[in-house]
Amino acid sequence: MSIISEKNLEKIKSNVLRVLYDESPSHISANYIADVEARDKQFILKILKDFEKKKIVRNTTKSFSRKSFWIMTDEAYVKYKELL
Repeated sequence: MSIISEKNLEKIKSNVLRVLYDESPSHISANYIADVEARDKQFILKILKDFEKKKIVRNTTKSFSRKSFWIMTDEAYVKYKELL
């Protein structure tokens, strides 16, 4: 697997946030984000879990579901909206 530079990783992270913002208030899957960004699902999940630790996104998956769904937190949505 190739190594991604910090600069490119930040671009990918900002694109993931943009997708979450554009689709808000809908809950979207990691598969959908991976398709939009043309990235591996596991890589996108890693980014989403990192965002979850920072309280930027939250996982809204039901306990019986195999698919994970994500949404931007209200605080992050407001701050992202201010940046635009």
